[in-house]
Amino acid sequence: MNNWFKFGLIFCLLILQQTNIIGQETNPKKWWVLPVSLIGLGIASSSQEIKNVQSEVYQNSFNGFHTSVDNFLQYSPTLINIGLSVTHPIPEARNAKIGRFVLGTLSYTLIVQGLKRSLLVTRPNGGEFSFPSGHTATAFFGAHLLAKEVGKEKPFLIYLGYGLASSTALIRMANNEHWLADVLVGAGIGISAAEFSYYLYPKLKTKWKEKNAFKINPILGNQYYALQMSYSL
Repeated sequence: MNNWFKFGLIFCLLILQQTNIIGQETNPKKWWVLPVSLIGLGIASSSQEIKNVQSEVYQNSFNGFHTSVDNFLQYSPTLINIGLSVTHPIPEARNAKIGRFVLGTLSYTLIVQGLKRSLLVTRPNGGEFSFPSGHTATAFFGAHLLAKEVGKEKPFLIYLGYGLASSTALIRMANNEHWLADVLVGAGIGISAAEFSYYLYPKLKTKWKEKNAFKINPILGNQYYALQMSYSL
């Protein structure tokens, strides 16, 4: 089995998330199958044998390769979704979209950073805090939220979002920043966070609406996005 074939198998694992297009339309209640599968594959691929294969592929095919495009690419699905959300003509729907984004972002950030600082996995390049991949979690959270928000009206954005997310994961490995396990688990966490935001937001919406006090204003910059939030007691 040559190295390019092995790398092809890695790529196939990464694009398994595209099966959610069928899963969401046929049985939305089984949303958990995809992230659980990705996280399970990630745990299974955390063995030293798989890491040795990845290191061999990197040394033979990507040694010396470096690009910073992944630092910006990770945000692209989210920026597309935010752009569509802030221009939504119905204020209530617009606030719901942004509210789900806030909840999901907080969720995956806490999980990723907590795991990074508790597990202390070394990166392929010798750096710290490898597991899981925060870039990949960010990208797949944005892609999955984009698919759920506008996938039915604009199905091409589903492919675009997941394509950008998959590219982010692949570049992280090509940059020798992450192991395969890191990006697979990161993808699963990002997708789970998007689903969690859909579950939690309706439960919090009633309390926010009763006081009519929760307001969110998005702030878009050249290379970043931020939110201004206020809550009146």
